[in-house]
Amino acid sequence: MDKIVVLDFGSQYSHLICRRIREFSVYAELVPFDISYEELQKHNPKGIIFSGGPSSVYNSDAPAPESKIFDMNLPLLGICYGHQLIVNKYGGKVKRANKEYGSSLLTIDNDKDLLNGVGESVRAWMSHGDEAEEIPPGFQVIGHTESAKAAAIASDEKSVYGIQFHPEVVHTEQNKTGQWKVLLILQLKKSQRLREMCFVESVGELIPLLQHY
Repeated sequence: MDKIVVLDFGSQYSHLICRRIREFSVYAELVPFDISYEELQKHNPKGIIFSGGPSSVYNSDAPAPESKIFDMNLPLLGICYGHQLIVNKYGGKVKRANKEYGSSLLTIDNDKDLLNGVGESVRAWMSHGDEAEEIPPGFQVIGHTESAKAAAIASDEKSVYGIQFHPEVVHTEQNKTGQWKVLLILQLKKSQRLREMCFVESVGELIPLLQHY
């Protein structure tokens, strides 16, 4: 069975990430952020998600995964704090910012993979007090908001993505058509991908849908 492992960095939404994934017949398991590399390997994950969390990556006591986990050559998606971990790990910079909590307009700069099919802009739910000031070498900004200039990033060569917003929550605003899609494409196998589709069906509804194709 294909499995996505979610590393928990203390977000109030961590269990929700797993629940949303499981709702669509893809198994997901929540594990502590400090799980060892060896223990994580036993789970045989096909993709890894870093959850959000209340910490700041630039603090000396900031929670972080074992360094070797970044080198597992697996698809990696960072959400909120997880996004900032990726920025920090790969050589970018994260800074304190004005706290942002609520729905923001996400403008799509590049619809490669992660945001393919979204359109020019969508409403996305934000809940953060830090932001990426500089993205890492070998990454590109694929989405921004008025206050977060690197709200979504993607590696040029690896299946590594970071998003400042929360696709797993139900708080968002309805756009003109009442629905939109965010495709978070994770390379599960050499011949197969897992596609996570987030779409809005009605006001305030944001559901991540993971499906094989």
